[in-house]
Amino acid sequence: MGEEISGKCSLRREQSEERKKRFLEYLSVSGNISEAGRVAEVRRSTLYLWKETDKDFSSRWEDALEEAADALEAEARRRAVEGYDEPITYAGRVVCDPDTGNPIVRKRYSDGLMAFLLRAHRPSRFRAGMEADGRSGIISINISSDDSAL
Repeated sequence: MGEEISGKCSLRREQSEERKKRFLEYLSVSGNISEAGRVAEVRRSTLYLWKETDKDFSSRWEDALEEAADALEAEARRRAVEGYDEPITYAGRVVCDPDTGNPIVRKRYSDGLMAFLLRAHRPSRFRAGMEADGRSGIISINISSDDSAL
């Protein structure tokens, strides 16, 4: 009977480790905890319990989120710098080359993503409201109900 219980615990531990691995793999791609939990077939409450009680899992969780963020940043940079192809439309329909039948595209760049990346990586130069020396230029105003304080 003891071996049977031990065998069940061992199997459950292996299944948990496999689900942890699946969760972390998907989290590193999606960056979405709920979605990665669904893929791994693990409830959020269980995931957070594992995170609280397993330091190695918690560390790998944070690494996975960093990987997902790095991938997003790389894609934002690619769209801002290299651009992307956007099909040309007319009257709600994609315009195609009459000779090849392929959609006609134009190269688009994202100025918004470029500005966002510059603000993130060079805040002292590109963050709105920042002075050249990095100060925010915030003005403090004190309001008093006592006229003599004015």
